[in-house]
Amino acid sequence: MIKTDNKSILITYDCQNNRFTCVDETSNHFVTEIEKHYMERLEALAEAEEPQVHFTECMLTDIDMVQKNYRIGFVCPVPGTLISVTITEIEAEPPGCHKAHISSYDELTGLLTKNAFIKKVEETILHNGRAVDAGEYALIYCDIIRFKAINDMFGMAQGDHLLRYIADTLRNTGEKDTLIGRLEADRFLIFTHHVGDQLEKGVETVLEALSNYRLPFKITCNIGIYVTNEELLSVEGMIDRAVLAQSSIKGSYTSTYKYYTESMRKDMLGEQEIAGIMGNALEEKQFVLYYQPQYNHANGRLIGAEALVRWMHPEKGMISPGIFIPIFEKNGFITQLDLYVFEQVCVFIRKCMDGGLPIVPVSSNFSRYDIFLPDFVAKLEEIRKKYDVPTEYLRIEITESVVVGGSQHANEIIRSLHECGYIVEMDDFGSGYSSLNVLKDIELDIIKLDMMFLSEDSDSKKGGTILSSMVRMAKWLGMPVIAEGVEHLEQADFLKSIGCEYIQGYLYSRPLPEEQYVELLSKSEIGTKIPQLELNEKLNACSFWDPKSQETLIFSNFVGGAAIFEYQDEKVEILRVNKKYLQELGMNFSEKEVIDADPMLFFDETNKKIFIDMLKKAIETGEEEECETWRTDPSVCCQDDGICIRSNVRMIGKSNDSYLFYAMIRNITSEKRHYAEIMEILKRMGKFEENDFGLNLI
Repeated sequence: MIKTDNKSILITYDCQNNRFTCVDETSNHFVTEIEKHYMERLEALAEAEEPQVHFTECMLTDIDMVQKNYRIGFVCPVPGTLISVTITEIEAEPPGCHKAHISSYDELTGLLTKNAFIKKVEETILHNGRAVDAGEYALIYCDIIRFKAINDMFGMAQGDHLLRYIADTLRNTGEKDTLIGRLEADRFLIFTHHVGDQLEKGVETVLEALSNYRLPFKITCNIGIYVTNEELLSVEGMIDRAVLAQSSIKGSYTSTYKYYTESMRKDMLGEQEIAGIMGNALEEKQFVLYYQPQYNHANGRLIGAEALVRWMHPEKGMISPGIFIPIFEKNGFITQLDLYVFEQVCVFIRKCMDGGLPIVPVSSNFSRYDIFLPDFVAKLEEIRKKYDVPTEYLRIEITESVVVGGSQHANEIIRSLHECGYIVEMDDFGSGYSSLNVLKDIELDIIKLDMMFLSEDSDSKKGGTILSSMVRMAKWLGMPVIAEGVEHLEQADFLKSIGCEYIQGYLYSRPLPEEQYVELLSKSEIGTKIPQLELNEKLNACSFWDPKSQETLIFSNFVGGAAIFEYQDEKVEILRVNKKYLQELGMNFSEKEVIDADPMLFFDETNKKIFIDMLKKAIETGEEEECETWRTDPSVCCQDDGICIRSNVRMIGKSNDSYLFYAMIRNITSEKRHYAEIMEILKRMGKFEENDFGLNLI
């Protein structure tokens, strides 16, 4: 029986026939509202294999077209049959209405809330104490990797859909006596009467189901598992231990689940000890700065340094940053430490200025915990102005995690830093999945490359190719590159050969305490500022890489044979050509074949010199220059004299000793041969005579 009035409505939904049952116009109206807003939830409930209860609150339009606040309940006691939909105007609820049934279930996923989950687990432990003590139960904590990035990239609706998918997966994998709850956001709790192989099989099933979720990248999670024992623990204590196990592999895509061990708890107590003394350590200035120099490998000059923090404890000695930095990031102390480091950098540079020492810029590291402070830039400026240090000596170094999932805010902060005169660097470029997207969206000044691409365990050929591509891409985006972690001369020479001259690493120097760094400064030859790409004002070179620009439209469709190429040390690399360029060459090459080939192989020594001399003149004058050269295809053994190409070139950009050119070509082979035939005829007729200076008219 369906009962309706102005305040409360009950509607049923037949899962098998996909049909609502209504008795009057009012309930029919609300069916339309349900179809508009909640069909996805109804379909999910219809496919569930366990009894489901969902409650939510929202604004709906009633039959009189007035928006009111309603509480909607979805109750499915027998899966796959009927779903009861209750719609109650919230104002009409009787005083003292008990809402415990609502708060027991998460409204998005239908899973138990944290409090309800804990209560249910306590009841299970009470009735199954022996099995719990015997280690027959396990509490599992599950956290989706980079869920926030999924929300930011694909929207909240996609994120909600993924959470419901996860909830359904957990329900379908668990047995009937398995308890499942949603702790918060993308974190889930499971209490199950299965351990060992059976438990791990269930975990693998969940991971496989997640990996099959349709998104451009693989969805996975980190799982911590606490197996019960005779230790008398509260449910909160069990959850803490499962979370601790998960945190030991947090963010890892290779280690997906971890069991809790007592050694983890001992490490945690170590964290608590560090957290307990960190405040006094900062006040007593136990944190000291080391400086790792940065060099121009082309001339050996010192061009900058990175400030690195070390903890010199009076009793424990040096505490490794690998120990205290993750702890400080977890408890939020990292922000105070980072600002302290920045202030000590300002103090140091002020001493250099007052003492007449040479000065190079110093980079200070900041994390996502810092950059999202509401007054981050103001705090930096307050510190800098306190010591009257010019911003040209201070660089702000951020990690990729700063911009993942928050690029708009990051860009606003970076623009504010630029307005104050700071240079902004991105640390460990290439180590995360979003680096290329970062280059597109974030207004960075300098890129710091991670040398993991040339590690001993990696494929050096592939790593070198990736590095070369990154350096070239960054260079034409106007972003200088500093390579970090350079330890061998071969690495440094390779980097220089691909256009990356600025390096930081043990090859030149390990991080130095202040006294040793000051000594180095006093003896070093200081280099100039790191140059960025300079573009010719007469032509906007960047526009040639914009698919929607007018320059690209003209380049591709209206001009003759055209190409963009890079010139360095008498070597030419073609970067882009249009179809008419291929037509002018007339050698049946594709765009890829032309770009992949070495264009200098098509010249003999005489014509190569003519072409190179033209480029050098174009660099010197900054004007358009022209030459005519003969070219042959070296892959063809039997051919005629080749083709003659007239080239008009103009330099449109430069970076150090590398130059960017725009070229127009025209095939004048037939004209040249026709002219040669005429000259031969005139020569035979005696109209011309040949001497040491060529042909002269008689």
